[in-house]
Amino acid sequence: MDKLQLHREILKRIEKPVMKSAQYSVLEFGAMPDSEAIQTGFFQKAIDAVSEKGGGQVRIPAGRYRTGALHLKSGVELHLESEETVLSFVNENVAVHYPVVFGHWEASPCYNFSALIYACDAHDIAVTGRGTLDGGADSRHWWNWHHQVEDAWSSNETDLQLADRKALRRMNEEGVPAKERVFGPGHFLRPNFVQLVRCRRVLLQGIILKNSPMWQLNPVMCESLTIDGLTLSSHGANNDGCDPESCSGVHILNCRFDTGDDCISLKSGRDRDGRMADKPCEYVLIENNEFADGHGGVALGSEMSGGIRCVLAWHNRFSSPNLTYALRLKTNAKRGGKVEDIILADSVMEHVQGAAIHGTMLYEDGRNGDDLPVFRNITIENITAYGGDYGIFLEAFDEVPITGLILRNITIDGAARTMRAMNWKRPVIENVTINGQRFPRPGKVRILGVPMEGQQVAASAEFCGGQGDCAFIWEVSEDGTAWDRAGEGPAFTVPGNYGFVRTTAWDRDGNGERSRRYRVLSQKAGKEEISCERLRLACREMMEDGDTTEDGALITREKLAGMLMPLISLNPGRQDHKRGETGRECLHIAVAEGFLDKGRDGDELPGGHLTRQEMATVAMQACGINYRNASSTMPVCTDGDKVSNNYGTNVARALYFGFMETDKNGFFGPEELVTVGEAVKILNRTADFAGI
Repeated sequence: MDKLQLHREILKRIEKPVMKSAQYSVLEFGAMPDSEAIQTGFFQKAIDAVSEKGGGQVRIPAGRYRTGALHLKSGVELHLESEETVLSFVNENVAVHYPVVFGHWEASPCYNFSALIYACDAHDIAVTGRGTLDGGADSRHWWNWHHQVEDAWSSNETDLQLADRKALRRMNEEGVPAKERVFGPGHFLRPNFVQLVRCRRVLLQGIILKNSPMWQLNPVMCESLTIDGLTLSSHGANNDGCDPESCSGVHILNCRFDTGDDCISLKSGRDRDGRMADKPCEYVLIENNEFADGHGGVALGSEMSGGIRCVLAWHNRFSSPNLTYALRLKTNAKRGGKVEDIILADSVMEHVQGAAIHGTMLYEDGRNGDDLPVFRNITIENITAYGGDYGIFLEAFDEVPITGLILRNITIDGAARTMRAMNWKRPVIENVTINGQRFPRPGKVRILGVPMEGQQVAASAEFCGGQGDCAFIWEVSEDGTAWDRAGEGPAFTVPGNYGFVRTTAWDRDGNGERSRRYRVLSQKAGKEEISCERLRLACREMMEDGDTTEDGALITREKLAGMLMPLISLNPGRQDHKRGETGRECLHIAVAEGFLDKGRDGDELPGGHLTRQEMATVAMQACGINYRNASSTMPVCTDGDKVSNNYGTNVARALYFGFMETDKNGFFGPEELVTVGEAVKILNRTADFAGI
């Protein structure tokens, strides 16, 4: 259905809460504003009593109220009367103030500390008004339970939450009953701010939420949910704004999101739990919101094993350069699930950091699973955007390409790279312009083979994730600056007396894309016993023509930096580095650009060596793509427990893309040092992937 039909269909499914007109003040039940005494008992007494009377509004006058968890009951509207009304949730004695209840934690059912505002199996409930809910989280309380790995060379700090998170994942995979998944005191799974489980007819309106321990709003398996005019401001790890999970009939409007993780993230259960529940998140309308900061503006996943469908996000404003992705799809082969019938339309993305449109099946566990996800019937139209590492970044597994993709009337400027398109099947691309270039057009134009006098090489190009029909023009140069046309067609025989060769791909619409220059190697190099990988690196100017360093020698950081220069040149804003820099200059550039890290004392360590897990991070930095805010996971290998958490995701992806391998017994050897021969193989594969 089109967006107008979908808009009507969603609104038709949403009912507002039905409340009695009776009003009560929490002061009638003993609550005292601006008291240092904890008011939980008085608030809960008011909520329980009003619900027992058939419902009504519980009003909270101006003042600051210290409280623990509050459990909403059917028929009750909690109303914050004034901008000066603040519910300040305490962060001490958490076992007392946040008793263990049934809920979901990262989309897996379990028993854990109560959410700060909690309800289960309630109907006709609301939290409204002009006041503030302050969750009390900061660097010393709640947030210090978790260390988020987000940067390529992030430190490997203690993560108190990690053991419990792994335990819950294991219980999920093994089908342990929810009643046996008990956390709480003695454990470190942070509670959500607001969690509503299996509730109907819910309204959250007007209030401010800040300083959340974990996800801010997490309705689970709710029906008829309206979230209107909220301000959500919280910048701890995993401080998502609003995460409806397996909900049906959701309207999110007029809100402002300023978050430490995704602003809105639709979910439907994780892995086995989500597949067993088989309850999609569906019929969701997102409109007239402002997305100021966060990892994703409108995110779908990653906990989406039950599927996400029938979503319309339109007339939204993405306003901050700190926002990583405007539209974000994220899943993997452990999650499975289908993302389908999605429309993002009629929106302005004033500035994004990562990409206006970003989707990957390589989030966290990547290809390490047997439940392949699906992206299909996704329409993105009438979008203007600025900035980002990419304009559009959408990738899928070979086995499950993206189908039914429509990109229409999209203009993106100021993107460092235009597009990453991996495994799109027959997309519709109409009036799409990125950095002034019209799409579809040739991309990843490169020369295959080893250019030598009299040898034949071939040209290659991609079109939005697949092969396209284009013509190739060949040029040669003596010094790499002045070029002469030398031929055309997909294959070319390299003439003598030239130092460099390049090719340009032209499509039927006159769009052209040129390869980088390739060095023409001497016939002597071809006759010597030099590996094909070395010859390929030499023609790419990543090694000297006659480099005779022993394969078994340990590679130094200085030598590796010199080999990285052409890949560093792919970094937007970098000049085209040749072999002219000294080794120390190359190392300084590689460290400055984040391809290598500094030593503990800030030294660039030119003679130092790299472990294999560090080399995985180098490869992922150099392969021409990045994954901002991609969370952390561990690779599937025999010695996966030996891989440091801060390198785990890079090792997993380096293995998936084939940059690196395990041995025949499945060992990766994270602490083994990298040899020259191994570095040659890894960088050759990385350069192939990057398209040079």
